[in-house]
Amino acid sequence: MIRLTQDTANLVVITTTEKGTAEHYLFQFFNLATNVNAYCIADDTSAYQARYNSFTITDQSSPTPADAEVDLDTGEYKYFVYANTNDSNLDPTGLTLLESGMCLVSGTVTAPTEYDNTATYTVYNG
Repeated sequence: MIRLTQDTANLVVITTTEKGTAEHYLFQFFNLATNVNAYCIADDTSAYQARYNSFTITDQSSPTPADAEVDLDTGEYKYFVYANTNDSNLDPTGLTLLESGMCLVSGTVTAPTEYDNTATYTVYNG
C-alpha cells in the first residue's frame, strides 16, 4: 500500500522490475469514492533500479502532471503504474501495466493548538 500526504512531496517505493522497466512511468490514481482518475508522470530515482523503484510524487492544488505532481483528495485510491514511452503521455491506453495496488491519501499533519492557562482559582474550606 502506498501512503501519500496532501500538500507535500511523497517518496513512493515500489517494485516494477518483475514486469519491466521504462524511461518514464505513468501513475494513475483512481478514487474509490468519486470514481475519478488523476494522472502524473514520474521518473525512477532509485540508486538500485534492478531491486526497487523510487519516485517522488508531489500533491498540490495546481499540479503539473508531467513533473510528477497530482492533486488528490483525502481517501482511498487504487493506483496503477504503466511503462510510458514519453514524458507527456497521460493516456494509459496501449501501455504496459507494471504495478497496481491500494493508495491511502491523508491530510497534512498540523500541530495541536496549545493554550496558556493563567487562570487563578480560589478555594474556600468550610
